[in-house]
Amino acid sequence: MREWLVAISGGATLAFTAWGLGGVQMWTLHVLLGGGLLTLCSALINVRFSKFPYFSLSNQTLRRLISWPPFWFSFLFLIYLLIGALNPAAEVVRDERGWWVEAVQAPLATWLPTSVRSDYQPMNAWRVLASFTAAFTLIWGLWAGLIHRKAVLLVLWSLLASGALMALVGILQYMTHADAVLWIFPPSNQHFWGSFFYRNQGVAFLNLILVNAGLLFFYHATKARERFRSGGPHFLCILLFAGVATSIGLALSRGGILVASILCLVYLTLLLVFVLRGLEANSSLWMMLIPAVLSILGVAVFVQYVDVDRIEDRFGDVWETIETADEDARAISSQATWEMAQPRLWQGWGAGSFRYIFPMYQRNYPEIFYTRYDKKKGWVGRKAYYYAHNDILQFIAEYGLVGSGLITFTIGSILISLILNIHQAPFAILFLLAGFAASTCHACFDFILNSPAYWMAFVGLLSLSCKLAQLERLRSRV
Repeated sequence: MREWLVAISGGATLAFTAWGLGGVQMWTLHVLLGGGLLTLCSALINVRFSKFPYFSLSNQTLRRLISWPPFWFSFLFLIYLLIGALNPAAEVVRDERGWWVEAVQAPLATWLPTSVRSDYQPMNAWRVLASFTAAFTLIWGLWAGLIHRKAVLLVLWSLLASGALMALVGILQYMTHADAVLWIFPPSNQHFWGSFFYRNQGVAFLNLILVNAGLLFFYHATKARERFRSGGPHFLCILLFAGVATSIGLALSRGGILVASILCLVYLTLLLVFVLRGLEANSSLWMMLIPAVLSILGVAVFVQYVDVDRIEDRFGDVWETIETADEDARAISSQATWEMAQPRLWQGWGAGSFRYIFPMYQRNYPEIFYTRYDKKKGWVGRKAYYYAHNDILQFIAEYGLVGSGLITFTIGSILISLILNIHQAPFAILFLLAGFAASTCHACFDFILNSPAYWMAFVGLLSLSCKLAQLERLRSRV
């Protein structure tokens, strides 16, 4: 019973990431936080009803959790953020003239993690702490509480179904020329997609759904081959994959389309190898060709419904873009972010501090500090950068090498476990690793990891895949 409570709670929380407006509004962030905490509590706490409810800690699930290396790295990172939130070394001051940052005496010590004292809305260290707590408590609960493959697959399918539905909503918004997110919430800019206010984050989330669809396809297709079955849920994965890819193409996000194109090429390559291996094993030719035929039909649907000419116009002259990459605003902001990181390279400026500290370095670059250049007035207007458009460098600037290292060790230990278990589901894990690599590259020129909903889905998908591979290994030993 406790395991299914964990699966339902974790599945609902991951499903909500597709509808939580990216987690950028306070109420959606708090729903994600509540879902993560509920999943962890469901995994660790026994509830018995006799005359009175009786609560006790499950020693078995607790041992399972503390023996998982990513738990310790992520737990230490949350402690790191907490120390920084309690140890502000600067504060945001406001009056009728505007706002600025002033240094203050750090309550603990300057060699410890610090932060910038500011309001929870729009951003401060406590808000970032809430975001990471939501994601990490979710994966802790899923890892400790799920012990059967059916429960893990239920959560993965919950994320896939919810994400595919969000992709469909994005298409419907495009066809109806919607002027509000989900036809209800006024957008902060005109380029939104699905439930995300920023289309690049929305499309990046849909790329995660592509990875999820491909993962489940290869997993179920392998099971069908082992059991000599001609059908299975992997056929549905192909249709969902095609629908999500179509939504990505219509969104016209250059980075998202590039990542999706890489994922589609990797998927088709792995599918070809999968079919050829099936023929070598004397499997049914018809059973092997059905996925290939459906994938080709999916490509045909994509070409029919997506305006390829608009995509070409959106990318423009690719070679010219590459040659002038160092003059691009994102490249310049990345350089300024790296300069921002230098004074506190080890500890960082603190969680949520980027938007407050960055202007001091941004002003050294008129191209990104001002809105435009007027021939008569010179540089005019001011640009506000809330994110660096480079998550990797922003993480280093905010969390330092120590905090960023803890995040790297958390993700890296999950990836190492996946690689060690790759023989359990080689095609599924290879596609997942390709998806991780593509997402990391995307994060180098956008701020997708700063979306709480995306980050939760990202670490949730990795952790669930690792759990599924571990359970497959245990099953093979029986």
